Amino acid sequence: MTTADTKDVAKTVGEVMRIPDKGADIVRITVQGRKEADACFEIKNTLVQKNYNIPLVANIHFAPTVALRVAECFDKIRVNPGNFADRRAQFEKLEYTDDDYKKELEHIEKVFSPLVEKCKQYARAMRIGTNHGSLSDRIMIYYGDSPRGMVESALEFARICRKLDFHNFVFLMKASNPVVMVQAYHLLVAEMYNLGWDYPLQFAVTEAGEGEDGRMKSAIGIGTLLMVGSITSADKNKKDFVISITVTEAEVGSSRTPLVLQGCHRVP
Repeated sequence: MTTADTKDVAKTVGEVMRIPDKGADIVRITVQGRKEADACFEIKNTLVQKNYNIPLVANIHFAPTVALRVAECFDKIRVNPGNFADRRAQFEKLEYTDDDYKKELEHIEKVFSPLVEKCKQYARAMRIGTNHGSLSDRIMIYYGDSPRGMVESALEFARICRKLDFHNFVFLMKASNPVVMVQAYHLLVAEMYNLGWDYPLQFAVTEAGEGEDGRMKSAIGIGTLLMVGSITSADKNKKDFVISITVTEAEVGSSRTPLVLQGCHRVP
């Protein structure tokens, strides 16, 4: 992941080029607003001119219009169900009727559907990445601050994708607590099995930290998932999965920091 201001095209391009030179095969770039989205076109074009065709992922929060813009040039869009169409939980409303819930789902579909259609048009991929720390009021009131809430938040968006016949997406359940992360993935896989769905999983521990502490925390969460049969079993839920340990460009330049590659794998 780059650390430069995305509006600084030259610096961002330089970071992106150094990352694949060290062996990575995908780069994530934060796109906060319209100016950053506009810069992404120049970033992509400059990289292509320099023969760097590494896939670029746009990290989007709170900005559906920005996601629509950058989907025209980047290869994958990361959306957080907790803050794409909703706000992070404010607890301004403490009770939700079934009708309230239905109306909010209709609002989400209205806001999210244009991005799904844009990704279909440009053959982009999408990451539906729930973050335990940014669940919406609706989810928090109905399901609490829980792994179940994380799963339901992602499924709301996945149902819209499926309704629009878009299937080029992966699920991710991020939590700073590896135990919560593991529980969320177990619930997600169980739900997909019951629904007859088969979508790739991306594994990650959020806010893991830097250096040895971060690597150990990520290894605990990701390693546990890879060991358990309900996630990677060849007999039932054979899944594609993506191992994701975010390494910043600054860390790539450190001789002490081993680069953990991010890629898709089919469990044999």
